[in-house]
Amino acid sequence: MSDDGAGDATDLDVGLVLPQYGTATETVRDVALEAESLGYDAVWLEDHFQSWIGDPRRGVHECWTTLSALAEATDEIRLGTLVTSQDYRHPALLAKMAAQVDRISDGRLELGLGGGWYADEYDRFGYEFRDPPAERLRRLAETVEILQGLWTNETYSHEGEHLEVDLEDAFCEPRPVQDPHPPIWIGGGGEEFTLRYAAELADGWNFGTLEPEGFADKLDVLREHCESEERYDEIRKSAELFVFVGETTDDAEAKRERFADDFLPDEPSEPREFFLSGYVETAPTGTPAAVRDRLAAYADAGIEEVMLVVPDAADDGDESLELLAGELLE
Repeated sequence: MSDDGAGDATDLDVGLVLPQYGTATETVRDVALEAESLGYDAVWLEDHFQSWIGDPRRGVHECWTTLSALAEATDEIRLGTLVTSQDYRHPALLAKMAAQVDRISDGRLELGLGGGWYADEYDRFGYEFRDPPAERLRRLAETVEILQGLWTNETYSHEGEHLEVDLEDAFCEPRPVQDPHPPIWIGGGGEEFTLRYAAELADGWNFGTLEPEGFADKLDVLREHCESEERYDEIRKSAELFVFVGETTDDAEAKRERFADDFLPDEPSEPREFFLSGYVETAPTGTPAAVRDRLAAYADAGIEEVMLVVPDAADDGDESLELLAGELLE
């Protein structure tokens, strides 16, 4: 944040959500390497078994095995999950997987966790989608407790309360590189539970589909949940944003219109379609300078890091990542 209190987009850490739906494996790797060479701070993968954008049967690259490959392929850029569903893996297995990726990457992992939202995916692949959402979020909080316990103790025992997980003298060896453990992000905007658990347990918080004013309101709630202003300051605040950028405003608007025509129905009916509609409606769109000005409003609202979804990043010959880097990265 600048001295006069106004937001400055160049103060933001800028990450890229990798194009993992309907793309080739080498495309994901190549975009990650391009992001690293341009100076982006992090690359992120979502955790799904089917696409939530367009046809669910579009190919999707599994989050953790892909992340492990990227940990070996890259050298400096940080690597994260945006976000892993706590229901998809036993927490002791997740602790082991995350520790291994942290070691392969020499301490570059960012672990994003969420309570899960994609009911159709749960049903199709045999996971129980628990209602009400508060129950999934209680399980999320217990997952964080187990991860931290395994990563920071020589042995760790746990008697499950919301999770069917009992551990006796369990351990995670070798431990993660990062001390005391990889940063844990909690994703979601629920004000009663998600933001409270972020205030109590997380190193970072992430959400999307909001204008800057909406993020300011969420951050006010996060601050209220924190036990102190010092604790609030410790939490990294981030926004996941779709971005459409071009050399001219017309170019950028045309990209947004093409994306909406390809993936948004005229009348959204499923949760995933409403989510996507929100992302497209709030997407910073325009020239690199216009996108920078829009992101400055998010910084002014209190956001410290952005995870950008650039839908055309995987297109041959497209220069979106370079255009953004030239304006946003110092």
